Amino acid sequence: MKVFYDQRQSVFRNHSMSPSAEKPAKVVESWKKLNIPFEICSFEPLSIDDIALAHDCEYVNRVLALQEDNGFGNRSPHIAAALPWVCGSMVAAALHAYRTGEISFSPTSGAHHACYSNGGGFCTFNFIAIAAIKAHQAGAKRVGILDLDCHHGNGTIDIIKELGIDFIEHYSFGDECLKRGNPAQDWLNRLPDIISTFDGVDLLIYNAGADPHIDDPLGGVLTTRQLAERDLLVFKFSKLMELNVCVSLAGGYQVDGNGNIFKLLSLHDMTLKAAWSQNLNQ
Repeated sequence: MKVFYDQRQSVFRNHSMSPSAEKPAKVVESWKKLNIPFEICSFEPLSIDDIALAHDCEYVNRVLALQEDNGFGNRSPHIAAALPWVCGSMVAAALHAYRTGEISFSPTSGAHHACYSNGGGFCTFNFIAIAAIKAHQAGAKRVGILDLDCHHGNGTIDIIKELGIDFIEHYSFGDECLKRGNPAQDWLNRLPDIISTFDGVDLLIYNAGADPHIDDPLGGVLTTRQLAERDLLVFKFSKLMELNVCVSLAGGYQVDGNGNIFKLLSLHDMTLKAAWSQNLNQ
């Protein structure tokens, strides 16, 4: 498996309840302790023109020039410097998966609320949509986005509509508005059928949110067991369908009183474990 990571995509100076900006570095360090073989791969940051494939160019320029708030609601120069690297990580993972069939990970979060001309919800640039467009430019006729973050992927939908994109198949878990217990388990039972709707896509982008976890302050639907089963089902059926898969980590907001995200990291660990268990890299 490949992990597309560069330390320049992590920011530790972001005053927000979301740990997304600092998460890449901590996730990669946690994964290194799992005794699962993966290769960390380098990549280039995206240019303004690349980011503008899914966004209004003026919006992109204003955010990077610190003239407009980013998705965290601030104008941090550290966030602005990291954003091209964050986007580059996702695009590199997507292109690698599409071209080689090897599963790839981008340890990134904060994309699907970013609309064509504005950010929000801790999302500045929609690197998931950008990755889908770049994969299409590279030859992918159809790209699937399986968005299993707890919240509605409004930004992705806005970009699809604004640009008239017809090659993206999109599913958002946030549309389900599920409750705990039987409704959550019923959804899990339906998940193989949901995955089957992506049959024949040239690339599947899996947005593997940890915020559906029952203890997440902004989620609270799936138990730890159910979240683990969710990941296993995604990778199992993706393998059976012979889909090329790349993964983004999406949301997760479990932070303890000391600012530690150990519980959140353990959930992201489960995603890597699930991918490895299915030997998608074989």
